[in-house]
Amino acid sequence: MTKSKPRRKARLPLAPPMARRHKRTLVVVADGARARFFEPDHTARTLVSAGQADMVAPESRRRDRDLVSDRPGRGFSAAGSSRRHALEPPHDYHKLEKHNFTAALAQTLEAVLGRGQYERLVLVAPKRSLGELHTLLSPAVKKLVSHQIAKDLTTATPASLWRALEKVLPAPVLA
Repeated sequence: MTKSKPRRKARLPLAPPMARRHKRTLVVVADGARARFFEPDHTARTLVSAGQADMVAPESRRRDRDLVSDRPGRGFSAAGSSRRHALEPPHDYHKLEKHNFTAALAQTLEAVLGRGQYERLVLVAPKRSLGELHTLLSPAVKKLVSHQIAKDLTTATPASLWRALEKVLPAPVLA
């Protein structure tokens, strides 16, 4: 009997080491008149301000008489009475200002996320603002939304925001 040589094992070429890269997350905390932009810092367990400046719409917090220069019209009561009463304005000017601000926020998010700096988006806003913002976002931006939280946290500090959002913030994932 002849002794055969042992088979050699095939050697696979070694793959080059992959560069570790975290997917960047943008956290937007907004309401109808203010939007703040943050990035999670997992090492310090807090949120840090993103390079984007905060957006503020002070007109949304003003009274109706300061928003509109004209008073509503007046009309007569029905059935021949000489009493007059003020007519209701055709629009709610606070809602219009909040809608304009939300539309500007949607355009800003599209510009910021269109540059490819962020791969995820976390939206925190009151229920009404969140729904309106969701309808105004483009499909490309909607794909990047990982979480939506229906709370008004615009006045919270970054540390308290971290505590409130810690469970829903995506963990840093290596690409």
